Amino acid sequence: MWPAGLVALALFGGDHDPYAGLEAARRPPRIETYWLGLGPGVVRAPASGIVVLRPPLERRVRIGGGKFVMGSTPSEMVSAVKLCEREPLGVRCGANGDEVGPWIRAEGHAHEVTLDDFDLDRTEVPVRRYARCVTAGACSPPSFTAGDPRFDSPELPVTSVRWEDAVAYCAWIGGRLPTEAEWELAARGRAGHTFPWGDVYNAHVANHGAWADDPSDGRDGFIGLAPIGSFPDGATPTGLLDMAGNAAEWVSDWFDLDDEGYGYGRGAVLNPKGAPFGPRGHVVRGGSYRRAAHWLRNAARYALPAASREIGFRCAYSVKNG
Repeated sequence: MWPAGLVALALFGGDHDPYAGLEAARRPPRIETYWLGLGPGVVRAPASGIVVLRPPLERRVRIGGGKFVMGSTPSEMVSAVKLCEREPLGVRCGANGDEVGPWIRAEGHAHEVTLDDFDLDRTEVPVRRYARCVTAGACSPPSFTAGDPRFDSPELPVTSVRWEDAVAYCAWIGGRLPTEAEWELAARGRAGHTFPWGDVYNAHVANHGAWADDPSDGRDGFIGLAPIGSFPDGATPTGLLDMAGNAAEWVSDWFDLDDEGYGYGRGAVLNPKGAPFGPRGHVVRGGSYRRAAHWLRNAARYALPAASREIGFRCAYSVKNG
């Protein structure tokens, strides 16, 4: 039964507040009480995964070294061509003289690589962080037009930077560009996945483009660049973001091919650094917001000799063992 005061207020109106004096009764208990009875916090954690905590996205991820298979087998190259053939310009994939087949061939030979442990930035370097290096005089400004919202926005990955600029930035913060082998191991993970998130292509978990007359593709929600970390469902098992799509990424290696068009030798290698020089420029990894599905595979690679609105980077850090 309602109290008489509330009945009178409901029937006849008035300015009496029926909840007066109850404010304190509705406050939650002090937060400290939720800690009672809990065990002590974990002081140490395994080295694999995120090991340096920073603001939400800007962390370094520990990548455990060891052996993995780098590059693509012949059957994987065939699968890459078939993935390309699903695009609007798919009839040109794999044909003699086309723009795709030779790049896929450059993923061979599949070979065993052994790497030491290293750390890698969880995200691509954003515009705001690169700007600090420019302000300090340690980096050259990007070549995009200042104030252009498509590229010059604090949370977008910085692009239009030369390979030399990326090297300078990573050195400025105490790191370096990852080697191509390090980048591929980080993207593949221990399971050797085809894409950072798994073995099946998903157009909704990466900022990708299309192999078409118009390379933009809005199915992922973005026509151009996306803020770093916009696709958490496309992360690697260790938490690396945007390893496929958004900005493509410089790595430290020169790009070179043998006489048969393959990018690697067949033998096992330890901590490879790539060719001493390559006439096509340095290796680019990870695809971009203007690149189609076959470029987003973990083994995909190409080269450019200059800065591009598609290319950014992330930094790696050597780990002292022992």
